[in-house]
Amino acid sequence: MARAGGEPAGGQMVSFYVDDPQGTGTDFQGGSPVMITTSSNGTGSTDVALVAGASPGTVQIKVIADGAHTDFPLEIV
Repeated sequence: MARAGGEPAGGQMVSFYVDDPQGTGTDFQGGSPVMITTSSNGTGSTDVALVAGASPGTVQIKVIADGAHTDFPLEIV
């Protein structure tokens, strides 16, 4: 959920990237970034598939919105 001043932040652009330093081949279908806009209650989703690559390793899913960011590690086996 996107927030601004503690309140839901609708209409915010959120970008999702795959950082693949180990060369697993993992990425979103169609490539990174996947961009969405949050709804009026600050939530958002996408139906773009995340496709695991052929090689094992760790990737980071990076989420960026209005200068704020977070990363989610994902192990490809």
